[in-house]
Amino acid sequence: GSSALASAQDATMKFIFVFAQGGWDATRVFADGFDIPGVSMEAGASRAEIGGISFIDHPNRPSVAQFFSQYYTDTLIINGLLVPSIAHEICTMLAMTGTSQGTAPDWASILGEHQREQYTLPSLVVGGPSYPGPYVEAVARTGVQQQLDHLISGQALTRGDMPVLPLRAPSERIIDRYMLRRASAEAFNARTLPAQRLADGYHASLEKLTDLKDLQFVMDFTGGVSMEAQSDVAVDALSLGVSRVVTISAPGNWDTHGNNDALQSPLWENTFAGLGILMEKLARTPGEYSASLAEETTVVVLSEMGRTPSLNAQNGKDHHPITSCMLVGPSVTGNRTVGAYDSQFFGQTINPETAELSATGQVLSAETLGATLLHLGGIDYTQYV
Repeated sequence: GSSALASAQDATMKFIFVFAQGGWDATRVFADGFDIPGVSMEAGASRAEIGGISFIDHPNRPSVAQFFSQYYTDTLIINGLLVPSIAHEICTMLAMTGTSQGTAPDWASILGEHQREQYTLPSLVVGGPSYPGPYVEAVARTGVQQQLDHLISGQALTRGDMPVLPLRAPSERIIDRYMLRRASAEAFNARTLPAQRLADGYHASLEKLTDLKDLQFVMDFTGGVSMEAQSDVAVDALSLGVSRVVTISAPGNWDTHGNNDALQSPLWENTFAGLGILMEKLARTPGEYSASLAEETTVVVLSEMGRTPSLNAQNGKDHHPITSCMLVGPSVTGNRTVGAYDSQFFGQTINPETAELSATGQVLSAETLGATLLHLGGIDYTQYV
């Protein structure tokens, strides 16, 4: 049922996932609950509309309206998305994989795996969750303590209980060339198919390692905590053809069981400010196949769950299995909001062919989102969903 949400299949499409950990309150931006009894909307908030995008505006969140005014034509909001759990870990798994099995790969890993031969680090995780499943070879994490950067540069050798001095660059290059020749010879002389596959895989890994060593002088793999710093790594990785998919994290902890209004508002403002910076970077950075990365990148903004419609005794909001998400990109059916919340603040069903509300339609779910993303990436989603 992704045909109504995605307008094209494109095996060259790149992706940036922006994940808000903790469960966001969709009524701050995406969900209009003004006319739904029992929904605690924020004081000072109001309905707003730019093009076909309806959203919640607030004086404390100017970056939201600014973002939509610039990018509404390529933006799709999905409301009433079912993530059938209220446990953080399970919801995160469901949102990213469509299942709680624990062994299934997430959407980012699948997208990276299908282009694994073309990219050194097909799916790069700078921040946020990752479930590689069987596609662990396609996924790399930068590490909160710069682990990837230290592995590439050789600094990791100096951090153990028995520090080892790295080789000097000329000696290292000699050894690298020698190892590549040995691996190639092993593959050529292999007498069994498993031995040949092992040798071929080792040779491919050595080639990627050589690429990464060269890239350490071109891009920064250290990332950072801020969304802007993570975006720098993401844009470099996509522009230089290092990765097809990058996952970053939205700022802050969104798990607001107390003092919901005061805590959620700056999180939304900082996230949309960061998204604006990210989109500007994509627009002014050359793409791999296009004039700019913005022409070949889909940005996926999501959280693992929503929050209950009403405030609790601590003026917070608890876990809710219905949420919203946002897609921004050139192949998205933009300038549109799909789905809605009903009188109980659950998701309304839609016609899977038109994405219009329908009493006899289907529930929008994490699987629907995953099917859409895989379809956008030129992948037959029926293999996975």
